[in-house]
Amino acid sequence: MKKIVACSLFSLLLASCGGGDSPTTPTPTPVATSITLSATSVRLISLGQTFPISATVKDQNGASMSGATVTWATSAASVATVSSTGLVTSVADGTATITATSGSLSATASVTVAQAAANLVLSDSILTFSSLAGTTQLTATVTDANGETVGGATVTWATTDAAVATVSSTGLVTSVADGTATITATSGSLSATASVTVAQAAANLVLSDSILTFSSLAGTTQLTATVTDANGETISG
Repeated sequence: MKKIVACSLFSLLLASCGGGDSPTTPTPTPVATSITLSATSVRLISLGQTFPISATVKDQNGASMSGATVTWATSAASVATVSSTGLVTSVADGTATITATSGSLSATASVTVAQAAANLVLSDSILTFSSLAGTTQLTATVTDANGETVGGATVTWATTDAAVATVSSTGLVTSVADGTATITATSGSLSATASVTVAQAAANLVLSDSILTFSSLAGTTQLTATVTDANGETISG
């Protein structure tokens, strides 16, 4: 009996001294401590151009929190908008700040929109004049890579032969004489051309006199005929 009691007491002592299983340490709850963006500076050169930005939220252990809620905002929707998923879209030239927020954390990205000319198109590429002093107004449209018009683009005009056709600083083409010429519009490194053909066509014929009266036989009067085009310009030859 004494041996049994001794063994029981020994077992109790072992248990009280930690001989059993160790208690489990509780896992700390993840707490968001940082937010970073995939891009902090974005430059867009076309209107309607898009650029995706992603946000990464990490906890106190540096582990990504994939389920963290992130909201997006722009400082200037007239320049650039941002969707609920971080897709940035350019609207007009200027600058804007995109902000991603998760709880008390936030991160920003600067956006610059500066349209770059990618194409230049003329309102007409073939001009034909049948009279001198005829005019046609050419217009040049400069667009970016998305086909959006670049407002305020500077366009210069030139002709290969001013003796045949001239062009003003605003693109007004005027026929001068029969022949051919090429009109070129230039904006930066872009250019477009229009061919010009001037070929006078007779539209009127007028005699120097329409009533002749003679008071003697063998009298003479010289009639002259003048042929003109639709603008009243004489057709020589």
